[in-house]
Amino acid sequence: MISLGIFAMVATSVVAVTFRIRSMAEQAVYQNTSLVLAQGYVEQLRSLDYTTLERAAQDATGTVALALVNASGATVTDLSAGVLGNGDWSTETVFLDENVSGTPIQPLQFRFQPVLTSLTTATSGAATGVEITVNYQTTYNFGHEQTFTGSLRTARSAIPTY
Repeated sequence: MISLGIFAMVATSVVAVTFRIRSMAEQAVYQNTSLVLAQGYVEQLRSLDYTTLERAAQDATGTVALALVNASGATVTDLSAGVLGNGDWSTETVFLDENVSGTPIQPLQFRFQPVLTSLTTATSGAATGVEITVNYQTTYNFGHEQTFTGSLRTARSAIPTY
């Protein structure tokens, strides 16, 4: 009887650890996916011509369009389905898997905000360039809703470096 009790406690512990490891692995997949999406937007911003970046960085109203494409190939818009500008938030749903019938499953809600800062203005002409920051937030549900927040930064110079 004592052996059976000890075996039950060990088996319960093994099952609990298995579920915890599965949860941590799932969380890592969601967080890595959101990081890859954010990196993609940073690279798209870096590839825009410098004049557009500088105009958008100096535009306080956010009316200079940032022509970005989302994971499904559509043009990115702000939350009100308008033009995405400097400081505007955008959102998209990305599905990480599909079931046997091909229906998408495991949705990831991804929000991001491009923030462009003119280094020429911010440093009183001491530096020439645009600082690019992409703030992002991921919400997913694996047993219970979880949110992950991050930020990526880079700079683009007015002087070509190639």
